Parts: sequence; C-alpha cells; structure tokens
Amino acid sequence: MSHSQLIWLSSAIALLGTGMLTFTAIFGSLLTLNQTRTIQLTRGQTFKYHRLISILGVVLILLHPVPLVFAQSTTGVSFVAVFVPFLAEKKVTIVAVGIFALYVLLVVLVSSLYMKYLKRRLWRVLHYGSYLFFGLGFWHGLSISDSFVPNAEVNLLEPKKIILEIEIVLLLLVVAWRVMLYQNQQQSRQ
Repeated sequence: MSHSQLIWLSSAIALLGTGMLTFTAIFGSLLTLNQTRTIQLTRGQTFKYHRLISILGVVLILLHPVPLVFAQSTTGVSFVAVFVPFLAEKKVTIVAVGIFALYVLLVVLVSSLYMKYLKRRLWRVLHYGSYLFFGLGFWHGLSISDSFVPNAEVNLLEPKKIILEIEIVLLLLVVAWRVMLYQNQQQSRQ
C-alpha cells in the first residue's frame, strides 16, 4: 500500500470508531431516561449491545494509528510515538492531543469493565470522561491534515471532516437535551 492509502485507511478506521462511539454515547443517553427504565429496555441485551459496540469502537480507535506507523517516513509517527505524547516527528501537538484522547478513552473503558467494583458515583464521574475524549478526539480529527507537512491547510469541508462535524452536532444536541431534561426534572421536584 502507498503511504497515502495507509493514511486514508487510518482515517477510515478512526471515523468508523468515532461513529460507533458517538452512536453508543447517544444510545447510552437514552438508556438513562426514566421512560427507558420504565419499559425495561435497560435489562437484558440492550446494555450488552451498548457495551459491545463501545468496545468495538475503542478497538478501532486503538487500531487507527497502526497504518500511520507503516507510513512513518511520511507521517513521522513511530510505534512509540503512538503511545507517548510529543514524540511524533510531525504534527507533534495534534498527535499528542490524540494520544491524550486515547488515554481518557482507556480510563472510561476500564472503568466500564470494572463498573461492578466501583462506587456508582465514581463510575459516573469516570464515565463522563467520554465527553472529554470526544472533545480531544474531535479536535485531533478536525485539526490534522492528510499531508503531514508543516502548516498544511485543513479543509473542514472535505467528507471526512464533515462526518466528524455531524457527529459533533449530534453529540451537542444530545448533551443539550440531557441538560434540559435534568433542569425540567429539578424544577418539577421543587
């Protein structure tokens, strides 16, 4: 594969991963609703699907830098630079942002896998880290260009960026909706 194909493959894997995680974030928000609990959607298979899709999304996010390592002479991303911030030879800062997003995502994943052993309040705080992951991850995805040359322009209207922008809008709408629901619940309790 050529380096440009490897870079494209990395982007495609990342987009699929963020798409799955965006879906599970929206789906997870629906699972927290009182109405959802009333009709017992949270029992049985629904939670398992939420977890499975989340794990698959995380695996894809973990895999997306692999093609970049094979295109190291173009990307400046070595195997070690995938895990250690500020070691990439090119796009140092924005690659580091992606690495920090990955670390946050791993904390969220591990806390979810050990949910039964954590206090509910602690698990919830750690799980809200997914919003930090999305913020850092979307910043990383929107700010990096495929050319990996210094000061390369980023076209926010290219299809890959538009997909990320749609995911951002969907997540912001869900967050706004959740905040409004919470405020309505607080007002109705008073």
